[in-house]
Amino acid sequence: ATRMAMDRLNDKTVLVRKQAMQLLTALLENNPFMGNLDPKPYRDKLSELYKQVIDNLPGAIKEAKEQAVAEEVEDASEETALEVEQATLAAVMNEVDGWTEQEMSEEQQQYKIKVNALKFTQSALEFIDIFEDATTNLEGMILSANVSDVTEALRFFVQARHFQLPCAVTGIKRSLALMW
Repeated sequence: ATRMAMDRLNDKTVLVRKQAMQLLTALLENNPFMGNLDPKPYRDKLSELYKQVIDNLPGAIKEAKEQAVAEEVEDASEETALEVEQATLAAVMNEVDGWTEQEMSEEQQQYKIKVNALKFTQSALEFIDIFEDATTNLEGMILSANVSDVTEALRFFVQARHFQLPCAVTGIKRSLALMW
């Protein structure tokens, strides 16, 4: 829904742009990622969780990763290394999703909690990045000749500042030009 609303900001119809900005503001107000959407703490947490998840891989996945890394040494490309890491994470997430509460040991439960926290943190960063990518469109709305575009863009940037999105600072600075 967020990506679709961002796409609708480029629409020619004023009503569509207004509704898209209202949707984005509502998504921001009701986001599931707590009150702070500053990406830095999420990036720090992501790297910490990633390290913990990779360091404690389940046996079969660990063996497959080691084999892929050994084959990768022959290829010696960064793309292959990234693909191996992404495939490893995907395999871990799929395996952990298949675990049931009755079958899990205490160690597996803790591992599943860390994997779920990793998923949550990745989702939060994707959500933040979507808003950051659309900053230029939203800033353009502030300079629009249409009053509803300006009003909704200002409303969005006020909410974005409340949730500490980095794009809010530049948007609010641009809105100061409206006062002069």
